Amino acid sequence: MNAIAKRLLPRSSLAASILAVLESLRCGGFLLDLRGRVLSLNLIAVGCLGDGLALGGEFLSATDRETDRQLQCMIGSALKGKRTAGAPTSLAVPRYCRLPLVVRTVRLDEGAQQASSAASLLLLAFDPELRSEPPRDLLIQTFGLTPAEADVAVGIVSGKSLTDIAAERGVKVGTVRAHSKTLFSKTHTRGQADLTGMLTRMSFLVPQLDGNIARVRDL
Repeated sequence: MNAIAKRLLPRSSLAASILAVLESLRCGGFLLDLRGRVLSLNLIAVGCLGDGLALGGEFLSATDRETDRQLQCMIGSALKGKRTAGAPTSLAVPRYCRLPLVVRTVRLDEGAQQASSAASLLLLAFDPELRSEPPRDLLIQTFGLTPAEADVAVGIVSGKSLTDIAAERGVKVGTVRAHSKTLFSKTHTRGQADLTGMLTRMSFLVPQLDGNIARVRDL
């Protein structure tokens, strides 16, 4: 972790609370003041720096020139509190050999500004590669799945094919396919894509220490 990022880890209780909630949801957070300076950030935001986003002094930028122009336009528009023509409301930030980050801004109200030491803007950074699986026991409890069906659900949301899941579990593909059909019925989903979307959203509500977050802590 570089010295600038380390110095900007939150110290005020409200800023720390806001950024900790975002971290538990596996979302990076940067708190900016009215001049666009980064006042504090969470550990996932630190992990977004160096590839796609950069911190020069106390100002955030994108490493790609055109993306940075759009990013500064988005931040400036949000800080003014009104929509600027041509300013994006969200932005994909390209990275080298990795999926892009997705960032957006949220304007804080006056009460929040005073309480969080002049923080005026929250910039959210979502890394699509920071995904996790919902716990098996939660799937069993929520949808009444059997342990075998929960294993299939976790395999599907992890991006594995039915063939891969069958090989891992030492069963026939037809058995896994039968489990998946029952799984779709119990979760009221219409297929693998629908199930993956629902379980991915569900996993965001289960705070856990992601391996990538642990890696950031060790920097």
